[in-house]
Amino acid sequence: MPLIPEPVIDEIHTRTDIVELISRYVPLKRAGRHFKANCPFHTEKTPSFMVNTDKQIFHCFGCGVGGNIFSFLMQHDRLTFPEAVRQLADHAGIRLPDRDSAANDGSQARLAALMEKICRYFERMLLDPQAGKTARAYLKTRGVSERARQRFRLGLAPSGWDRLLTAAKATGVSPEQLEAAGLLIQGRSGHYDRFRNRLMFPIQDVRGRIVGFGGRSLDGQEPKYLNSPETALYTKGHHVFGLGLAKDAIIKAKTVVVVEGYFDCVALADAGISHVVSPLGTALTADQARLLKRYAEQAILAFDADAAGEQATLRGIDLLVEAGLQVRVAQLPEGVDPDEYLQSCGRERFEQLLEGSASLFDVLVQSALRRFPDTDAEGTVKAAQFVLPTIAKVPDAMLRREYVRLLAERLRLDEGAVAQELGKVQPRFSAEAARQSEGPRAGTSPQGGRSSTRRSGAQGPERLFTALILDEPARWRQVTQTGLSLDAVTDPTLRRILTVICELEATGRAATPAHVVSRLLEEGSGGLVTELVELANSVDSKEEAFDDCLKRLRANALSRQMAQFREQIRAAHEAGHEVEGRRLLAEYQRRLSARSNACPPSSPGPDRQAAQADISPLQKGG
Repeated sequence: MPLIPEPVIDEIHTRTDIVELISRYVPLKRAGRHFKANCPFHTEKTPSFMVNTDKQIFHCFGCGVGGNIFSFLMQHDRLTFPEAVRQLADHAGIRLPDRDSAANDGSQARLAALMEKICRYFERMLLDPQAGKTARAYLKTRGVSERARQRFRLGLAPSGWDRLLTAAKATGVSPEQLEAAGLLIQGRSGHYDRFRNRLMFPIQDVRGRIVGFGGRSLDGQEPKYLNSPETALYTKGHHVFGLGLAKDAIIKAKTVVVVEGYFDCVALADAGISHVVSPLGTALTADQARLLKRYAEQAILAFDADAAGEQATLRGIDLLVEAGLQVRVAQLPEGVDPDEYLQSCGRERFEQLLEGSASLFDVLVQSALRRFPDTDAEGTVKAAQFVLPTIAKVPDAMLRREYVRLLAERLRLDEGAVAQELGKVQPRFSAEAARQSEGPRAGTSPQGGRSSTRRSGAQGPERLFTALILDEPARWRQVTQTGLSLDAVTDPTLRRILTVICELEATGRAATPAHVVSRLLEEGSGGLVTELVELANSVDSKEEAFDDCLKRLRANALSRQMAQFREQIRAAHEAGHEVEGRRLLAEYQRRLSARSNACPPSSPGPDRQAAQADISPLQKGG
């Protein structure tokens, strides 16, 4: 998605009411002119989450999180900035610039509507007394309940070469539309159904839209599982099965359970283990790992306990670690998949299995020693070299060092030598980390989807000064009339907020807190902006407070200027540049005497006192 024009952002702001948006997710109660609720971002009993209707922002006094309509969606639904913009634009009926002209003409929306229509057709076929009889019997043997069928919207692609084609034509859907959706194949004699006699698993994106299908063969045809081809809606490796249903549970548990197959995911979710997903029956991809990082801090891999499962586990560990997740591995009995273990042992035993999952370090070492069982020096070194590439991907430097120590201890190797070998594979992580450092406007998630609340260390006049300008941007005109510049604010985060206000004012755009937050989404300062708005609201006499802040900032700026002069005078004296030193001294004394709040000579002020030691040698030398 290209950079979104600022006027489009403004229009979305205008058409979207923050109260209406947040009330879709959180029950709001009126509190005077505004609204309050229990914060959706942390656990609390007393409401501290406030929605400011005038400023169109929210702020939690408990956890400090805050922002506007975009940052709320980004944090609540773990969306990137472009995704949040797209969702709000869709709701407001605003067209956005898109990846290509085909998307601009609404074809994506029509394709999504078609996929929903086809999903309902597959659902009806599964419930058909005759056509769905075999498929329903198969679901029963797999222990899939009616509740799970409805939750995951399972369906049936009936047998025959053109059942879907014929049914779709009757409703006005053309073969070309179905082909664009990946549901038909063009053969020598015309189109035919891609999915035939298969149990259908709808693939949903995080917004709940049907973007594709996975089909499980019911009559032995190969492949056993068949997924949709890539379309304008569906990109292989970018979606995760079950995530749309599981994301709330994942956020609450801060953990995602990753299984291999569709049935594993359906069975675990049906049993109440709801924070479970599957990488669409294929190998986990880097994009899927990054998507999971938006919602989880930890991933537990529960892949089949066979050779293929071990290989998938090792690949998954690398990708998830590189995405920034903590990784553990549920160790299933050999030859048993999660669905089978659940059916034979029950939910409680499966949850115990998850709780007792092994650390990624233990799994890697065990796997390395199985591959290189020789106890000689060469075998031990090969085992270490097998483990090191994964350790190199761990983002935390202290944890990497600890893994090096443990590896050296476990394999009886020299720790320094192991650390040296680790350095040779380190660039693989660094390159990936650099690639992931793009901001949300480039399509990545800010810190796993939750925008940070970048706090300022500044207190006193700078903080209140910024708050009062946020409250009324027109106050900046008073600042310019005094000759004060942005440099008068020393805190970089506060100065950045003021810079954004000035930029918006200069272009004639509304410098509201909500617009300021939108400009600062990539920098994670939304919580600070809303915190400053609340600070301004707590001030009784704002004009009087602002005048006081101006005086203090001017005095502080002059003090810093004088300190710079003293340093220049001292440097000139040490370098023996007497002429330059006398010139600086004269300018220093002129400015000092010109200060309106200068102390009388009989009672030297702080600037005179601080300067005396630096300038006295030059005075004597003059």
